[in-house]
Amino acid sequence: MLKLSRMAMMSAVIASSLIGASIATAQDVMFATGGYARGGQGLRTMKVMKAMDKDGDHFLTKDEFMAMNESVFDKMDKDHDGKISVEEWMEKQRKSDGG
Repeated sequence: MLKLSRMAMMSAVIASSLIGASIATAQDVMFATGGYARGGQGLRTMKVMKAMDKDGDHFLTKDEFMAMNESVFDKMDKDHDGKISVEEWMEKQRKSDGG
């Protein structure tokens, strides 16, 4: 019985490690490919960088980067409750799917 419990615990630890690794890998791939890349039109384009680089110094400060993310969040948060619901998150996808 003790061996079985140890095996079950080891299996749980390995499974949770794999899940954590797959999430980290997905995030790494997203950022490495420009994030949400569709046909090469991801986040890492000169057009997006120029839009974010408010002072035009060809560098993005953390404040400039976060301002863009806050702007995106505010646009997605349609009811302005400080949270993005599943419906708000999926709205653009539903529209592009014709729904």
